Amino acid sequence: MSDPNPLDSQDKSADADLVGERTRRGISWNLLGALFTNGMRVVVIAVLGRALDSTDFGIVAAAISVNAILYAIRDVGVGQALIQRKELLPGHQRTGFAVSVYLGLGFSLLLLLGAPAIGDLYGIPESVDVIRVLGVLFTIRGLSATSRMLCQREMRFRTIAIIDAASFLVGSILSMVLAVLGAGPWALVAGYLAEELILSGLYLYINPPLVSLRIEPARLRELMSFGGGQTVAQIAGILATYGDNFVVGNMLGARALGFYTRAYDLIKFPSTVFASIVGSVLFPAFSRLQDDRERLALGFRRALFTNALVLLPASALLFVLAPEVIRVLLGVGWDEAVLPFRLLTVTMLMRTTQKLGGLVASAAGAINGVALAYTGYMVLVIAGAAISIQWGIAGVAVSTGIAITLVSIACIYLTMRVSTLTIGAVLAAHGPGLVLAAVTAAIAWPLATALRGTLGTAGVLAVTMLATVIACLIGVAMLLRAGRGDSAWLKSELLRLRGRRAKR
Repeated sequence: MSDPNPLDSQDKSADADLVGERTRRGISWNLLGALFTNGMRVVVIAVLGRALDSTDFGIVAAAISVNAILYAIRDVGVGQALIQRKELLPGHQRTGFAVSVYLGLGFSLLLLLGAPAIGDLYGIPESVDVIRVLGVLFTIRGLSATSRMLCQREMRFRTIAIIDAASFLVGSILSMVLAVLGAGPWALVAGYLAEELILSGLYLYINPPLVSLRIEPARLRELMSFGGGQTVAQIAGILATYGDNFVVGNMLGARALGFYTRAYDLIKFPSTVFASIVGSVLFPAFSRLQDDRERLALGFRRALFTNALVLLPASALLFVLAPEVIRVLLGVGWDEAVLPFRLLTVTMLMRTTQKLGGLVASAAGAINGVALAYTGYMVLVIAGAAISIQWGIAGVAVSTGIAITLVSIACIYLTMRVSTLTIGAVLAAHGPGLVLAAVTAAIAWPLATALRGTLGTAGVLAVTMLATVIACLIGVAMLLRAGRGDSAWLKSELLRLRGRRAKR
């Protein structure tokens, strides 16, 4: 057997280093974009909350919820397939453009004709015209979908962050101005349309697609070999996310659902942030490295190590401070959300692990396995909620937590199948985080218990958080000083980041 060509190894290493550098830059740009848009979103909420009433928001909410469901199958996974494919031919791009355009037109027509039925289903007849107008978003998105996916494939994350932030800014300003002028729900509609028009126009200008309305059957089959599984995974993921909510609302009513969804939404926030800031960067990055099993394992392990270092102690802290967190964030009258919130805190890391494992496995081509895992997840969530509902929202929180745990394990297993990752490496990646979680619990539990008799809610929260954060920072500093394993990598990344800031 001949020895491997050293030049090939050098080329692979150089390519992996380039991908790593682009990934770091992409995460930085996404973080900046998220800080800007979320800061702007706070301003928008404050202005619109005073200029519009709950009826205005309700009218638009019916249309947005329908759009969100259809958005999961907007291109039957063809867009993600354009990112993931190792060899992308012009025929793939032309076919992807045609499919996106046809589906966009089809969804717009579906909403145009089905708006009255949707309005009746929600019991909000005023939403019919809004549903019809917002249905146009699918046609606009269809025209620019290929351009967006190609920007992600090329890892042009600075461009993506700037386009997203600029379009969101203009749309938000338009909504606020029209709301103040008395446009009612149409202020929101105008903002959504303006944002999408600017977004699509900029993508089409910066990365023009290969325009064609002809679908090439051979290329479509190649794209759908990935896209079909991607669509199943997306639909199953959405149904799993909202399946337990449906059971709670149907069986226990709106009041119980309100408590459960508030607790659920707070806990899933870290995984949402992970998906928006890191996930969109890591998928094209891992797709570039899909044949490099060692690099896939290394990337997954390091991401898991970092997530565990942050989320495991955070879970322990939130478990202890659940009453204070709920009262400070939601106000009085939400005490019934404390127990489900506390039970769901243990799932914080597993939610991000599920997303990370599914992302790595999908990038490596194991999308059918991910679709199967997510389908099982959906069944477990809904069936578990139907069984555990007899114990109230706390029972549903437990069954949902079990479902999340199992799908997380399944996604880790899929990652092990497509890489050189071992179970030992997975367990080792959790080690430092588990130690910090134990330290957090050992400090937070007795401290919070003692303070609850002397300080108010905000005081207990602030003092306990400060004490545990300081302890964790000391622990992380000691870990970085030791410089062993993945902590050595993390230390080098932090030094690299500090070096960049110093140069600026």
